[in-house]
Amino acid sequence: MPNEPTQQPRDVCDVFLCHNGADKDWVRKLAEQIESETFDGTSNGRPLRVFFDEWDIDVGDNVLLRINRGLTASRYVAVVISPEMLAAPWPSLEWTHIVADDPTNRRGRIIPIFLRDYSAALKQQAELPAPFKALNWIDFRRPADFKRSFRKMIRKVRDEVPARGRKRAPIASRPNATKPIVSPSEETSASPDRVPDVLLGNLLPVQDYPKTIWFAPTDARLYDDVREIVEDSAQFVLQDKKLFTFADLSRDDEPLRAAIDDSRVNSLPVSAWRDDTVRWRWIISLMNRCLRSHLGKLPIKRDEKMRYFFRPNKDGTARVWKNGNDPGRTVADRKKTPAGDEFWVHQGARLAFQTLGDLLSICIEPCYVFTADGNTPLEGKSVGPLSIKWGGKERNAAILRHIVFWARTLARRQPRIEIQTGGQPIVISGIPAFARAHFGIEFDHIGIKSLLAQVDDELQVAAESLSGSISQDDDADDAEGEATNE
Repeated sequence: MPNEPTQQPRDVCDVFLCHNGADKDWVRKLAEQIESETFDGTSNGRPLRVFFDEWDIDVGDNVLLRINRGLTASRYVAVVISPEMLAAPWPSLEWTHIVADDPTNRRGRIIPIFLRDYSAALKQQAELPAPFKALNWIDFRRPADFKRSFRKMIRKVRDEVPARGRKRAPIASRPNATKPIVSPSEETSASPDRVPDVLLGNLLPVQDYPKTIWFAPTDARLYDDVREIVEDSAQFVLQDKKLFTFADLSRDDEPLRAAIDDSRVNSLPVSAWRDDTVRWRWIISLMNRCLRSHLGKLPIKRDEKMRYFFRPNKDGTARVWKNGNDPGRTVADRKKTPAGDEFWVHQGARLAFQTLGDLLSICIEPCYVFTADGNTPLEGKSVGPLSIKWGGKERNAAILRHIVFWARTLARRQPRIEIQTGGQPIVISGIPAFARAHFGIEFDHIGIKSLLAQVDDELQVAAESLSGSISQDDDADDAEGEATNE
């Protein structure tokens, strides 16, 4: 029996090489060099793979089908520009296929490579078509520049951002040159003191995150549908009938391949979605799932209001939590109201990734969670006013103490926070974002170490703010009135 047509390879191609036969020898060497590299630049990393017609279209294959499959399976399309290529019909078919779907190259799949600008055989210059005139291309015209240009190309294929210049000694700075807030004649007793100050916020800046988002069609429509097939895997989200993840779906050993159509795996740089409001929300949602998995390995639970809180010990006793050499804190404790009702108070926080301008960070909003049994949150009418009223009594130092505590809990005794994703980890600063000011209140400073040393029984203070009954029936209206009228 004749051999069946070559099937679509399981591995995703990194680069489709669009070229003309006149440049075949040069393109072959380029293909060999690309496949000698790895995706992460390490010796044991996944080898890069190209779609090159000599290697990927076998005798008897349907050429059009193989080209279409190659274009679909490739993360990038490298267009090798020369006068012959621009005049030939087959390369034009390939690059116009991509341009028709993405006219402005917003997804960044096209990598223009300028190989030759003049053809002696055709006696003509290369006239760039409109789609390429606005694109930043890689110059391979001088053989002496091959290594430099090749590194630039591989950096793009690896989804790495361009390197910035090295830091130099400043030549225009003015040390200690601070502009006064007011003139001396305008100073009053209410004016701020001219002392430097540091203002800490409740945002933990993200320093690094995965550069590639992988996706493929799936029949699953709910999160649990995937978990019925794959119990343990990297985190994912389901959108647009596809599964999206930071894990490399082209790897045969990736568990999530069992829940997708592994013949239609694709990927894009995460940066390609940075300006797409809808798809960037998918990225943030995926990051939040990774954060939930990170906290799920600790004795911490998340409720329906997206609040994370510490659980009691397994034997039902109060839990004391200690981060490194910090003083221990009671994070879950059983209390009683003056009416004799038992309940639990927990250290809690709303934690979520968010984007503020160009800053990607984890936002920490400390709170207290009240439960009936150490596990089930109280939802009675008295609980909401209690949380708001007690939270309003906290001073800045107390709130900052909670923020630093949660940051150190996320770090798990490491110098920085690393959240695993199945691909490149999300790296987050363990120090909240801050701003420097040239004014403040003199002598009104507090050190981080002394801040952490303040371990008063905050849960007891919270419990004492609750009076009356904490029942969740209609009688809770009386408790609400007492709480708000105190």
